[in-house]
Amino acid sequence: MASSDYQKWKSLQAHWDDDEYLKSLTALMKLRYRRLDEKVEAILDENFHATGSFKERPLLLDIGAGRGEFALFLQGRGRTRVWNYLGFEPSAEQLKQRDIQEFGMGFVQAVAEQIPVQDMVAHGVVIKEAIDHCYDPAKVFAEAKRLLKPGSVFVATVTNDKSYFKKLLPFINRSRKAEQTDHLFFFGPDDLKKLAMEAEFDSVSVETYNYLKLPRFLEQFLGLLGSPFNRAVLNFTDIIGKVLLPGMGGGIILKATTKK
Repeated sequence: MASSDYQKWKSLQAHWDDDEYLKSLTALMKLRYRRLDEKVEAILDENFHATGSFKERPLLLDIGAGRGEFALFLQGRGRTRVWNYLGFEPSAEQLKQRDIQEFGMGFVQAVAEQIPVQDMVAHGVVIKEAIDHCYDPAKVFAEAKRLLKPGSVFVATVTNDKSYFKKLLPFINRSRKAEQTDHLFFFGPDDLKKLAMEAEFDSVSVETYNYLKLPRFLEQFLGLLGSPFNRAVLNFTDIIGKVLLPGMGGGIILKATTKK
């Protein structure tokens, strides 16, 4: 992209504020984000346990930390003593309005393409729902690889541009993509996997989830039925969706690891 495009992007990201979007979330959408946090936490736990015990708390880098939503989730799960957390976020506005003031090593204003940390220091790197906001996704993946110790894990999550409901409604999908001026890229599972392979991760796996997608008024109604019921519905539709429509769920989770 041209230099003028980069400066426009940098200015937008430095002042990005998702307040209006957060206000628009239904109960079902909030539960989707909760389930995503749980999935990411499970991947981190699995990898940390597989690599053995640590003399010190393993370092977890949260790139595109936003308002500290994942940090708040980890605190609520009692993970303060498990990981040494450090969050990075390009938007000063997001950092100013963050949901959690202190957690682990805190928060730093930085873009994902240039994380101000030395090589091979982290046991886990997470970029959750932010890679489509980045200026150079390939550089972000390479940066994640640079930051990881041997035997560590990178987790990236993003909306699936190849989901079944976007394919069913291509005109609506194109219209909404045109409105998302903060998104420079749109990804399918193979796109993320290719980025990880090009960054020379040693093992890469991708899955999709969130197969349930309904009109907003139906999702609002479903939300009234309570979290346990909604969680059961989301889990069930994911099980069925992965069998009938593999790779076409609404969200993507990539796991990439480095050799010990």
